Amino acid sequence: MPGAAAGRFSTFEPMRILVTRPEPDAQKTAARLRVLGHEPVIASLLTVVFTAPPDNLPAPAALILTSRNAARAVSRWPQASAWRDRPVFVTGRGTGEAAASAGFTNIKSAEGDASDLARLLMSDSGPRARPILHPAARDRSEAFLECLRGKGFDIQTIEAYRAEVVPELDPAVRDALRAAQIDAVVIYSRRTAEAFRQAVEHAGLSLDLARIRLYALSDRVAEPLVDLGAEIVVAKRPDEESLLSALRD
Repeated sequence: MPGAAAGRFSTFEPMRILVTRPEPDAQKTAARLRVLGHEPVIASLLTVVFTAPPDNLPAPAALILTSRNAARAVSRWPQASAWRDRPVFVTGRGTGEAAASAGFTNIKSAEGDASDLARLLMSDSGPRARPILHPAARDRSEAFLECLRGKGFDIQTIEAYRAEVVPELDPAVRDALRAAQIDAVVIYSRRTAEAFRQAVEHAGLSLDLARIRLYALSDRVAEPLVDLGAEIVVAKRPDEESLLSALRD
């Protein structure tokens, strides 16, 4: 039955997808979307600014990295060249890849979020009461660190970068959203979700999102997106593979 077979395998519909990540990750996600047959439109809503390398840091027993940008920040620190063999605890594969690119060789990866990372650290037999460095963003949640500190971990957080909000959407992107020429938006962080909500409300676009699907990396990322009128799809796991799988599904 050739007709039935053709119908069965012709259900894929390419989408025009807004990529809201900061660079350089936006370009990487866009490339993956093209491979999947979609048309990416990049509209970064955050700009990452790295702080100056800190002075007088203790030699750490280990490091905690919760984002790719944290790994990129540390790679800029001259003293970090002596730490490449230290254990590096990361939230997931993407951050682990960034840590490896920065030269670290002893990478221990959780399953994608801070809670998994805390469990990984508590189950590890390595450093606990010795300094563990946590290079982090200026705007961050430290709830998982308080849990670890309560278990005896000596964790020192260093502000390594900040993510500055892009206050307005590019006019072409704004017009495309208003004209329903964007099918989906991929959102990888809670701060990006907050920036997206701020941008669409500032542009008066809240009522134009009913035909758009928002793909969020986790329930926490999705929280600022509720009540925007768009359908929200949350990845099964807080990683890019799961988010792209949601697009395929």
